[in-house]
Formats: sequence, C-alpha cells, structure tokens
Amino acid sequence: MAVPSAATVPGTVENAAVAPGADELKDTVRVARAKFDAKLYDQAVSDLTTAMPRYPTSPSAPSAYLLLARSYDQQRRSEDAMAAYVELRSKFSTAPEAAEATVTLADLVLRSKRENRESEAIALLNEVLAQHPKSTWAPRALLQRAGLEERMKLRVNDPKLGTVVPAALVSYRALVETYPAAEGQNLALDRLSVMYEDLKRYDLAAESLQTFAERVPQSDKDPAWRAGEMYEKKLKDPAKARDAYAKVPPISSHYKDAQKKLQK
Repeated sequence: MAVPSAATVPGTVENAAVAPGADELKDTVRVARAKFDAKLYDQAVSDLTTAMPRYPTSPSAPSAYLLLARSYDQQRRSEDAMAAYVELRSKFSTAPEAAEATVTLADLVLRSKRENRESEAIALLNEVLAQHPKSTWAPRALLQRAGLEERMKLRVNDPKLGTVVPAALVSYRALVETYPAAEGQNLALDRLSVMYEDLKRYDLAAESLQTFAERVPQSDKDPAWRAGEMYEKKLKDPAKARDAYAKVPPISSHYKDAQKKLQK
C-alpha cells in the first residue's frame, strides 16, 4: 500500500538521547491527552512533536504516536495522521496500539480519494486479524471488513458451505463464532440469517436467529419470532418452532401472535 511521507512525523531522529530505565515520555503523553480532551489539538501536537524525537524507544512511544495521529486527524491533517499511524505500525508492529492504528488507518484510507481505497482498507483490516487476533480491535476489523465486502458485493468460495457465498457472510460468521461477546452481534447475526436464507440454508438461518435472540433478547428485529416462522414454515419442525415462539419477548409486536401459536 502506498503510504504518505513520514517527514512530518517525529521519532525518525537518529541517535536520540534516551535515559536507560526511564519513561520520560509518559508525562508528556498524559498532559497531551488532557489537552486533546480539552480540544487543544495544536498544543497537544506541539508537546508530542517536541518530546517524541528525544525518546524514540520510550515505552510510551506507541501511545504518543497514536495520540499524535488522532490530534492530526482532529486538525483535518489527514496525510499527517496517516503518516503517524504508518510510523507507529512500522516501529511498533507488535504493540497493542498497532491494532488500533491499523483499523483507524483503514478508516482514513476509506475517507481519502485513493482509487483503490476499499481494497487497501480491506488489506489493512486483514492485517489486524492476522497479527492481533486477541485485540479488542480484531472484532471491529471484522465488522468493518464485512461492511466493505457487502458494499463491494464481493463473493468467495466458502469451504464450510461448499459453495460461493457473499464474502461478508464469512466475516460475519467469524465475528459471531470467534468474538461472541463483541459489539456488532445484532448486525452480524441479522445479516447472517438473511444471507443463509438467500442461499436456502434455512437451518443455518434459523440457528442464526436463535443465537440472535439469545444474545440480544430485546432486539427490535424480532429474531425469536423470525426463527419460529422459519422452523414452522420452511423446516417443518414444530418442536423447535414452539421453542422459538416461547422466547418472543413481551415488547415484540408479534408477542400475542406467538402466544396464540403456543396455545394450539
């Protein structure tokens, strides 16, 4: 991926003075973060760009780069923000901050006018999944990738189903299976049920809706009702249909209908 120049990013100074065993950058990052929160972005950038070249190996350097990039972004200096994220990823690829930097960089790429921005963003998101699978940013990367795949209408061969499917189906499935406690379950499970139904895999569609009802019981998407209808009308399984209807919550517009079905 072509990247912006890092000329505006600190930390490239050779032979910078570093005091062994100290984290001289920590206080600067703390103060700069307070200024960032107060929307004093110019001051935050000034503090960071002054201190960072002096302590390039500080344990707080990844956090400093992250905060610098966010400050640049708030100043609408997108190229400088991207350069800071690239520098962070290059120098501290295994640091936890690198996962956030990569996801945010993907968002900046999407906001740019690059010709292949969607493909570049997907490549970046894939890096997060490969290099930081345990990060809290990994499920966010999956959700963002799925949205891009839907927008681009990408399709892939899915070994699990043995057929060509929307690429987003694979991403949504990975999210709900690998990160069941992560945000985005409602969207992922809803989209999975629709995609499985389009493939006439009504069994998987109903299972997705049941899982949806369990994880997001108060959803306005009525997953329990939809699962019951799927089991009753498509799969001809009255036992599972009754089980699903029994889980329709009172707030659902189909609650009374579900109760009538249970009384039959």
